[in-house]
Amino acid sequence: MSNELTKEQLRHKMDDLTNQLMSTEDASELWGLSQGYIKNLCNQGGVIAHKVGRSWLLLRDQPNPKQG
Repeated sequence: MSNELTKEQLRHKMDDLTNQLMSTEDASELWGLSQGYIKNLCNQGGVIAHKVGRSWLLLRDQPNPKQG
């Protein structure tokens, strides 16, 4: 028996991961903050985020920084 995942299992896993993430644009809409402000928070470590190329990916379930 192999420990490798099937393509369908990998797709499901990828969907689960992407549903946990949001862009700075999504965060701006969700949190009611400007996209530029959110990018500054990403750069300064004010939110949990990871830079991929020129874009930031943020965890969707973290608290709104304007409430904290």
